[in-house]
Parts: sequence; C-alpha cells; structure tokens
Amino acid sequence: MKFSQKKLKKYDKQNMLSLLENFPHHCYEGYNFETPEIPAKFKKIVFTGMGGSGISGEIMKILIEEISCTPVSVIKDYFLPEYVDTETLVIVESYSGNTEETLSAYKVAKEKKSIILCISSNGEIEKRCEEDKTPIIKIPPGMPPRCALGYLFFPVYKLFVNMKILPELKKDFFEKLENWKSEFIPNNKNNLAMEIAEKIYKKISLIYSENRFYPGILRWKTQIAENSKSFSFINVFPEMNHNEIMSFSFPEWFVKKLVILFVISELENDRIKKRIEITENIVKLRINEILKIKLKGDTILEKLLYLIILGDWISYYLAILNKVDPTEIKEINILKEELKKEG
Repeated sequence: MKFSQKKLKKYDKQNMLSLLENFPHHCYEGYNFETPEIPAKFKKIVFTGMGGSGISGEIMKILIEEISCTPVSVIKDYFLPEYVDTETLVIVESYSGNTEETLSAYKVAKEKKSIILCISSNGEIEKRCEEDKTPIIKIPPGMPPRCALGYLFFPVYKLFVNMKILPELKKDFFEKLENWKSEFIPNNKNNLAMEIAEKIYKKISLIYSENRFYPGILRWKTQIAENSKSFSFINVFPEMNHNEIMSFSFPEWFVKKLVILFVISELENDRIKKRIEITENIVKLRINEILKIKLKGDTILEKLLYLIILGDWISYYLAILNKVDPTEIKEINILKEELKKEG
C-alpha cells in the first residue's frame, strides 16, 4: 500500500502525523488560553510574522476586513510601514521567538511607541517582552512552527472576540475540525487528501481561489514546499484572468506537468463563479488534470480551516510519495546558519 503504517513510519521520522491528528485540539486549547487586555485604543492593526507564524495574520486580515472598518496589514519583513504609529496595534508572532525579521519588526514597533502584543513559545521575543513589560501570549513549545497554527491563531481570535471585533465561535466549531481531520487520517480509506496527493505526485500544482480564500491556498503552497519539498503555484480570481490565463502554452514540457485545482464554495459572487467556469473551459483544452475542491463549513473561517486541514494532509501524503521526511527542513536550517555567520 502507498500509505501503509510501515511506509508512514519509514519516512515520517519525526512523527508529524501526531501533530496533524492533534491539530483540532491545538485549536481548542488556543481558543481557551487567557489573553491579556489591550487597554489602549487603536485605529489600525498590523500583523508581523514569517512562514508558519505569518499565516495567522493572513487569516485574521480576511476575517476582520469582512466585518470591521479597522484597516489590517500583514507585514513579512524586517521593517514596518511609515503609517505604523502610536495608534497601531502591532501583533508580533514568532513561534520560536528567534525569527530575525520579526525581532527587527518588534524593535521598530517599540521605537514607534506602538501598542504591541507578542505571541511566542520562548526565545528572544519572550526575553524582550519581560524586559519591556510587553504583553505576551505564551504558547506550547516543541513543534515545527508550521504545525503550531492552532496555537498561533486562536488566542488572537479570542482576543478579538473579547474586544467585540470578531464573533464568538459556535459550539460545534471544534467538532467540525475534528470531523474534517477524521476524513483524512490514514485509516480512512475514502480519503480525499490521499487521492489528491496521488494526482499531484510528480506534477506541478496550480491552485486558484477567490481572494477571501487566499490564506488557505497560501498555506497549501507553503506546506507543499516545506513538507513535500515540491513546487506549487497559486493565484486568485479575478486577478489571474487579467494575465496568468495567457500562460498555458509555454514551455510545453511545463504545461504537460500541470494539475489545476479550483477552490470553490457557495460564497463566491456570480461574476467570480462565471469567471471560474469560463477559465476552466479555456484551460481544459491544454491541461490533462483539473480538480475542484468544494469547501465545507458555513462561514469563511470554517471554510478556510477546512481548506487548511485538507492541504496539510495532502502535503503530508505527498511527502510520503516523494519519500521524504515531512518535518525535515535542511535548506532552511543551512540558510539560518549562514546568516548567523554574517552577524
């Protein structure tokens, strides 16, 4: 079998499987963390964080902008924009606490006298928060940052619930996460994650969605990169219709390797639905494999979490097909060590 227990153990040497299985519990625990009060009033929100720590801000931006007039930005860099000021809430997320870009952004936020909240498991961020008396949400250590999304996202969500910015989650929310996870675990034979992993194996994935599901397809891209050690590409409607739709000709060897995945739900407006339909009719003349991912859930957040859970499991099974350890990140570690030498 392609995904036998023996094969999973052979390549999943650091047991990422257990982290994927426990993701709904991480979300539940994160939502029930105590969160600090933010006494000062703010007019803008900025999230800063890289990689697995940065996806939380991407999701939050979509949710807040859907129902609030408060502008939200996600900054993935060493610096913060000039508009960040004393009326800006800067949420600094670094799972390890040692991400150099995020540490730099924290320093800039302090210089600008912004309102700061940090989220980390330990490291330099925690030390600076203690020294500066900056509020921090301390989350459990000991996992790859990309597997800590439940702890990085849900305490912040609860914070905004307490501040009346976001709605309280429904009682069955975490049950849905658990049910969706159960659809993708190895002993479930009717397994969409396995099916998709097999279809994109030795192929190049193009993943398209409407703008509101961008955080989910971004998560697919980053998980396929880190877990599966594979390329994938993403874009959103309607933007891709104004340029990328012209790309399906050359190089011919590349086009033959493509698998297109359209992320769809009942939430798209009629024009976006029509664009997806027309785009599919155009590209199917040149693309052999086109898949449609129908999102489950009732709200944007639920649909995003379904998309993320499915994508995480796909990247895991694709890693097994590629015969690689999904946890190992050799090249990232080499890069960090080389940067340290430069000071």
